[in-house]
Amino acid sequence: MIRQGLLIAAALSFAPATLGEAASAPDCPALLADDETDLDQLLDAGCELNAEQISRRMDNPVGELVMLPVQYEWLSVEDPILHQDHVVETLKIIPTFPVRMGDWRLVNRAAFVFPKIPVDTDAFAGASLRPEDSSLTLQGPPLTGDPFAGSTTGFGDLVYVGLLTPKKTQKLGNAKLIWAAGPTLTLPTASEEFLGQGKYQAGPAAALAYLGQDWTLGVFPQHRWSFAGDDDRPSVNQTSIQYFVYRKLPNQWSLGASPTITIDWTADDEPAVNLPVGMGLNKTVLFGKLPARVGLEATYYPIRSNGLEPEWGVKFSITPVIPAAFLR
Repeated sequence: MIRQGLLIAAALSFAPATLGEAASAPDCPALLADDETDLDQLLDAGCELNAEQISRRMDNPVGELVMLPVQYEWLSVEDPILHQDHVVETLKIIPTFPVRMGDWRLVNRAAFVFPKIPVDTDAFAGASLRPEDSSLTLQGPPLTGDPFAGSTTGFGDLVYVGLLTPKKTQKLGNAKLIWAAGPTLTLPTASEEFLGQGKYQAGPAAALAYLGQDWTLGVFPQHRWSFAGDDDRPSVNQTSIQYFVYRKLPNQWSLGASPTITIDWTADDEPAVNLPVGMGLNKTVLFGKLPARVGLEATYYPIRSNGLEPEWGVKFSITPVIPAAFLR
């Protein structure tokens, strides 16, 4: 596993004087033109990737790259009691790394979430926060004070997703079709009861993506049921569907969004749905020898429900691709 990580990362080392050019092997242009070429093949051939080639590979959500997405989300919400506006802030760190398994690839994704919620836990017990999408359900005993007079900050529940995908992609003319499937698991690791759901959860996850010359389209659905945990906390039966739509622009820019729809199937009358739409810009750049994708996205919720109702938000993200220099 260590050797594999070194091979993957070493293929992403950059030499400023020869960026994007073949270092020695005469077949590098042909190898670099084919996104199906394994990174260890590029390493053995002495080839180097430029920002454009890295950007194409980053479009594949279950590709070979070792990435470390970091996201900061600012979300305006309305409380269901006083109907006033508040702010939920969330920092997410989502290391993503692949493991080769013959003709398949297992892509591992772990989400570490650090939320700041505008609710005083001493005044309102029994609330719960979904681990990844910052949706909040207010439940529990009667209020003992103003629940929005303070805030709560800490570590949320940990979410793991493992997606198994074929190494070779399906061709659709000049485009590619990507698919993957596997389990998702949530651990009740929240530092404060209010910042998590208090339940062990598991369920299926999948990914489907269309990688075209001009468009990148895809969906990333997950569903989780609770199977153990705090008996005093509500059971979990929830779906999240992240969808992404991006139009490629020149110079490694892209225009689009990747918001997440959430559905809570435990609501009393009907499923509680939060449906966002968004728009933003992304660009793949080089910070010295470090390749990364930087993005800024705005989101609006035309359909919202469930506790602190989300209204609109802003997300800033930076996704470094780990180079060899950091692993040697």
